[in-house]
Order: sequence, then structure tokens, then C-alpha cells
Amino acid sequence: MHHLVKLKKVLKSSPLTVCTESYKAGRNAGKTRALTENEIAVLEKNGNHCENWADIVVDIAFDPNHIYHSIFSGKVHLPTFYGTVLIPGDVSFPTGIYSSHVHDCIIENSLVHSVSLISNILVRQGAVLQNIGSLACNGNTHYQIGSEIYIGNEMGGRKVRIFPDINQELVETQLFQNKNPEDDAAFAEVISEWREEVSPPFGVIEKGAVISNTGIIRNSWIGPNVRVDGAAKIRNSTILSSLENPTGIYDAVILDSSCVQEGSLLYAGAQIHRSVLMKKAKVGKLALIHSSIIAPCCQIEEAEVTSSFVGPLTQIHHHSLLISALWTAGGGNIGYGANIGSNHTGRMPDQEIYPGQGFFFGLGVNVKYPANFSEAPFSVIASGITTEPQRLRFPFSLIKAPSQNYAGISENLNELLPAWNYGKNAYGLERNAYKYAVRRKGVEEIPPFKILNAELAKLVLKAYHSLNVEKVLDVYTEEDIPGLGSNYLREANRMRAKLGYANYLERFFLDAFLTLLESSPALLRNPLKETRKLLPGELFKDIARIISIPETLSDLIKRYRHLEKQWFDSITESVERDAIRGKKIFDDYEETHPADSAFMDNCTWRLEEAARRSNALLKEQKTDAQ
Repeated sequence: MHHLVKLKKVLKSSPLTVCTESYKAGRNAGKTRALTENEIAVLEKNGNHCENWADIVVDIAFDPNHIYHSIFSGKVHLPTFYGTVLIPGDVSFPTGIYSSHVHDCIIENSLVHSVSLISNILVRQGAVLQNIGSLACNGNTHYQIGSEIYIGNEMGGRKVRIFPDINQELVETQLFQNKNPEDDAAFAEVISEWREEVSPPFGVIEKGAVISNTGIIRNSWIGPNVRVDGAAKIRNSTILSSLENPTGIYDAVILDSSCVQEGSLLYAGAQIHRSVLMKKAKVGKLALIHSSIIAPCCQIEEAEVTSSFVGPLTQIHHHSLLISALWTAGGGNIGYGANIGSNHTGRMPDQEIYPGQGFFFGLGVNVKYPANFSEAPFSVIASGITTEPQRLRFPFSLIKAPSQNYAGISENLNELLPAWNYGKNAYGLERNAYKYAVRRKGVEEIPPFKILNAELAKLVLKAYHSLNVEKVLDVYTEEDIPGLGSNYLREANRMRAKLGYANYLERFFLDAFLTLLESSPALLRNPLKETRKLLPGELFKDIARIISIPETLSDLIKRYRHLEKQWFDSITESVERDAIRGKKIFDDYEETHPADSAFMDNCTWRLEEAARRSNALLKEQKTDAQ
């Protein structure tokens, strides 16, 4: 089973596996001894107390002059303290134990300072523990390995077994593919066996972790180079981190029964319960995350997210609600006051929503369930709209308030403008693509994104064909054109949508055709009509039936550059339009609203790149002909 191979590969390379193996090797190789009478005398002189010093074992070169005003109980292993560490504020401080109560712990060369109680914890080399209320493990922890949470349907229809290193592919495998009970049982068994291997009977503070000014930490594994400062509570959780991508948890955060992956940032009173935050996720400003999986590079502030899988690069910056969402493709945005939830009065919480990639929920929208927008990526629900349950199958759409009422058309239906976001919002689409590229850096799990891609082209082609009607009407509904959902479509907008979709498909086709020629310049010797047949699959053949394809390379290049220039002009026109409007409203608009020069430079580079690749092909063809 392919997914089991991938699961085992992820578990084998997990930091928990590395930590467990390292600890076992060090424990077997290390030499310890009991305290000498002289060392006990020095410890007591320095204000330390222990009911039974015989329970304390130390490294061979142990020096008692690094321990002051502390209490020891139970079995404690103390190291040879040496050197200094940096505490918050970039202050150098000698390693050792100061003003703390240590019970049943294994301490490596680190700093334990003003910890009211540290119990049953392995503290690794270079860690800093300062001003902590209680840091303890009861010995029954499993670091959330194999814990079950329910995504989507709040009644429990979609179960996901989580573990600290889980990735998007293994989440989707459980949500959509592991429907065979035998496959599900095998998946669970692998995770269970691994849990037994890597779950020691103590909590772990890994190498280089810094924890300060925090109230409670219970039954948790804190990874290397984690930074915790001012958190309220961390309980039953695993926090992964690395030197290159340290994880930070700050300022009144509550983290409970959750897994946090490297590079993530939790701040400003966020509360995370029974959830997974994947690589470089950011959650803050009183956000509430419950029973959810947040994919890499998401940023969620002030919102409430429950029983949802929020796909990569999704942004939620304002007060809003998201319940029971399977947003696998991500890349979307939720505006202030949006209510995307299934818990309506008098209904069971057993419905869900599938947003499409790049979907935008406007200010104050209300989305009724069930709703499936997965086949309408990069669509927009305009501000203040209430949408009825539906399945929408038109990419780049705008759902807006009705422009007028029509006889025989329900007043509950909104108006749909298919292809609007592509035809009228090039700036928004291209800027999102640019932001995706910037934010995904260093996260291999998120593939590079191009607006012109095969999966999106398939949806656009299907939508294009759906707009072909046998009978022309003034207004269409779902009964006339399947896939319109709970919306109506006016004839004028149907025709505009067909043009918009055709434009997209032509750009996609020409871009792929040029890529094929670049990959094999020898093809330039052949007639283009024959070469285009080498484009893989049926998709390109289907597109070729609805667009006009030039027969010579020069004409093809000319058309390609025209379309790319047209796209670039749409972006710049949008920027200029905003500037003209802004200057009419604000006297100092130009001084206070600088252009996004990095983005515009990128757009200019893309246009110039289109010219460069075009010229290179023409030059290659000319050289070959000679």
C-alpha cells in the first residue's frame, strides 16, 4: 500500500525518532557516580536541600558550584555544568540550577532558573528554562501520536489520526482514500507501533530550546530551538522546531493536545485545542483553533476555526467563523465578519463545505451548508451576500447580489458572473500568485503555483462547455445550466464568460506549446500542426477544438506575446484605476500609498521573460534552417 510506505518514511525521519535514538545511545554510553560527601556539603552550603542525596547521580566531572538555592527529590541525574547560555534579553548566564525544585529528572548541561517545579523531564544540552510555574510529565503521555480528531462533519464522519510530523498528503489519504477498513486498520497499526517506540515515560525539552515566563507545561515534547516566552499553558502537546526554522510561542497562548511543526508562530492570546499546525503556520490575536488541521504557511488571526482542514497559504486576518471546511487546495481568504458555518438552528451539525483553491469570502458573507465550491477555484463571494446550499462548477466566478428580480426566479438566488475574476481581476490573481511564491519559500510540501496549470484548465474547459446552451434565454438557473448552484446567470454574462474562459484556455495552450518546443528544439523543424499533437493527454486536443491555433511559429509567437501583454496591461490598468480613484478622495494619496514595487517588478520580469523565450525560439528556428 503506497500510503503506508510514505507514512513509514515520514516516521523514520521524525525528530522524535532521532531524539529517542540519541537518548538511548547516550544513556548506554554515559558513566555516572554518586555524590561525594564533600560535594553534598558544598551543595548544602549553597542553599540546596534534598531528603536523600543518595538518589542523586552525577556525571564523572560534576562540579557542585553551579547549583544554588534549589530542592531535589526523587531520582535526579545531574551533568557536568560548564559554559554559558543566552537567556531572553540576550544576557549571557552560566549553566546550572538556581532557585528551582527538581524532581525525577535527567538534566544535561543547561540552565534551570526559577522553576517552581520541574518533574519527570529530560532537559537536553543548551536548553534554557527560566521563570516557569510548573513543568511536569505524569509519565502517561503519548505526544498526540495517534490521537483522533474529526474534520468536516462535526458528527464524526471523517476521522484523522494525527502525529507530530503529519503532512498534507497523509491527511488527505485519511480524509478521502482510507475508506477500506483494512487499509485504515493498517495505517493505525503503523502509527501505534511507532508511538510505542518513541514515547518515553517523561517529558522532553530538546537541545537549545528556550522557555521563559510561562505558567504551565504538562506532558509535552518541546523540540530543539523552540522559543516560548509568556505562554499561558502548554499541555499534552508536541512542538517541532529546528535551528533554521525555529518555532515561537508567545504572549498568553494556550496550546492543548496539539502538534506544532517547525517554523510556526503562535502569539497574542491564540488558543489551539486538539489541532495540528503545519510548517510555518501563524496563529495569533486571540484566534481560536479547535479540532482542525492548519496547512503550511497559513496565517490566522482573530478568527474561530473548528473541525476544518485549512489548506496551505490561506489567510484569515479578521473576526470570522469557519466550521467544517475541507479546504484542501487552500490559497484563499476570509473577510471580516464572514460566517462560514453549519450550525444553524434546528439542524444537526452534520454538513460541511469544500471551498476551492484561492476562494475569497467577502466581508460579512453568510454561507449556508452543504456547499461545494471545489470546482470553482479563484471565485469570489461579494460582501454581505447570503448563499444557499449549492454545488458551483464555474472557476473564477463572482457571486453577487441580484441586479434585479425576474419573474419565476427565486428571490433567494444570487447572481453569478462566471470567469469574472479572470477577466476583471488580473491584478488580484497575479498578486496572489506572487504572494504564494514568496510565502512558500523553504516549504517543499507546497508545490510551485502557476495560474496556467492543467488541473485548473480542465475545470475551465468543462465550464466553457457547460455554457453552451440549446435554447438561448434571458436568464438561466441550475435547471438550465447544471453547475450554476443556487444562482442565476444572465445571457450577456454567459457570453462574456465564454470569451473569458476561451482566453484563459488559449493562454494555457500557447504557454504549454512553447514549453514543449523549448524542451525539444528539434521539433521546430516540423510543422506546428503536427508538433502540437505531441502535447500529452486529451486536454490539449479538446482545447484545440475551440481556439484558433496559428500555423507558423512567428504567428504563434505573435499571438502568445499579445496575450501576455494583454494580461500585463490588465494588471497595470487595475493599479492605475485605483490610483486615480484614490487621488480624487485623498489629497496625499500618492505620498501615503506607495506602489508595490516588488510585485510590479515581478510582473514586468514575467512580460520580459515572455519576450525572451519567444526570441530564443525564433533564433533557434532561424539557426536550424541555416
